[in-house]
Amino acid sequence: MSIFQVVSVGILGVVLTIVLKKQHPEYAILLALVCGVVILLMVLPMLGEAIGFMRHLSNLADGLGEYTGLALRVIGVAYMAEIGSSVCADANESAIAAKIDLAGRVIILVMALPVIADIISVVTGLI
Repeated sequence: MSIFQVVSVGILGVVLTIVLKKQHPEYAILLALVCGVVILLMVLPMLGEAIGFMRHLSNLADGLGEYTGLALRVIGVAYMAEIGSSVCADANESAIAAKIDLAGRVIILVMALPVIADIISVVTGLI
């Protein structure tokens, strides 16, 4: 699969959504959502490869496994927030999209607090 296939599906989805929006705007949002899911399914195998590679790297680096798992969870939260925000923005619900973005950032911050605490303890231990 290449970026050309993803872009082709995206452009086809946009064109069909624009045409459909004129006559049946309620179906246009559904079509945009389906197009997004199709693109996500196209990219999913590559995401699986990336996760497998990250796990391989965490096995090579002793003691960093917890950080690799955290990094994967943070990436997952970021992608989910972006997808949810984009869907809401496509439906002209920018206020809800902004709240999803904010929630994603707050969740990532909370997930990163143990790493920040570890960094502070290392730095204070060096002083």
